[in-house]
Amino acid sequence: MKNVYNMRFGFWISLFVIWVLSFGFSRAATIEELKSTIEEREGQIKEIEAEIESYQRQIDAKVAESSTLKNEISRLEALLKKLNAEIRLTQSKIQASQLTLEKLTIEIGNKSEEIEEQKAALGEILRSLYESESESLVEILLKHRALSDFFGALRQIENLEKAVQEDLEILKTLKKELEEREAQELAAKKKLVDLSSELKDRRAIEETGRQNRNQLLKITKNKEAEYQKLLREREKQRSLIIEDIRKIEDELRLLIDPSSLPAPRPGVLAWPLENPKITQGFGRTDFAINTDVYGEKSHNGIDLRASVGTPILSAQDGVVKATGNSDLICPGGSYGNWILIEHPNRLATLYAHLSHVRVSMDSNVLRGDVIGYSGDTGYTTGPHLHFTVYDARTVQIKPSRVCGLLPYGGYLDPMVYL
Repeated sequence: MKNVYNMRFGFWISLFVIWVLSFGFSRAATIEELKSTIEEREGQIKEIEAEIESYQRQIDAKVAESSTLKNEISRLEALLKKLNAEIRLTQSKIQASQLTLEKLTIEIGNKSEEIEEQKAALGEILRSLYESESESLVEILLKHRALSDFFGALRQIENLEKAVQEDLEILKTLKKELEEREAQELAAKKKLVDLSSELKDRRAIEETGRQNRNQLLKITKNKEAEYQKLLREREKQRSLIIEDIRKIEDELRLLIDPSSLPAPRPGVLAWPLENPKITQGFGRTDFAINTDVYGEKSHNGIDLRASVGTPILSAQDGVVKATGNSDLICPGGSYGNWILIEHPNRLATLYAHLSHVRVSMDSNVLRGDVIGYSGDTGYTTGPHLHFTVYDARTVQIKPSRVCGLLPYGGYLDPMVYL
């Protein structure tokens, strides 16, 4: 029995080694090739990111300069180059994700085959162990004339039991590794879907930027005097719009019921941007007091630094109550592209000056979902996100005197919930 078992066990081991050498190495080479290609793509991504940063510095420099048509056109040209680079960046990320997914698929196949081979090897050991244990010690003793052979057979049984435990541990490890790869594959598939949607969005943002540049040249006929006239007209519109909003929201604030709202604490709402940086706070800020932008009254939200095309995130689960674009009626006069979301906790949030809106009215969103992209639509002194928090029960969507439908409400200090 011992010789027969050794021959059979040796056969299986030899077969397994041949399989690993012939098949496993060819798969490993494919994985190594994919790893190398992924590293190349990651290098390209870093290069494009550096290019985008360079364009952003050009844009920031133009924003800081005086408002002339030449500077504005230069800013828009730099913005278009940046947006085009962001499209290429997203495409490179998609390619990297596809390669990662391909690598994971191969690794999952490898792990599955390793598990099946390990099961087969374990089955052979268990069969041999069963055959050994089906004999009594007396039967084993009678089969071996020498005591040394008898004790050798016992040691063989002990070794088989030890091999079973070791193979079970290997199987557990392989199963855990397989589950990890499958979880990574699921995440990679989701990332690929998200990036595909982002690519479509970024192409829309780039096209809008191109249209804005062409529209500005058409309106001004490339003349500085016409551009300055356009700025003065927008200032007049802005004053009327701000006065509308201030009067209506002063009345709506009287309807706020603090006792029925969430208790102020950090985390009730998530920040609508990754790595947020406040450029203007809530209420009677220095900017609000020292300029006539808000009629020398309060700022009804907070402003967060965000270059054009930065993903905007929903601050909490909720339903999109409305979206709008005030630039269709009064370009450069109000919120521009905006989104209003109502949350189950009786709060509502407004996201304004967006370059692109990704959601539609009545759609459900989750905390952290990308709902749009930041921009400089409406009245801005530079790209940013305007974020307002309302008591949801006071919110109204109604026409203004000069700017079409706008959101109004009893506004709250966002900082007590962020």
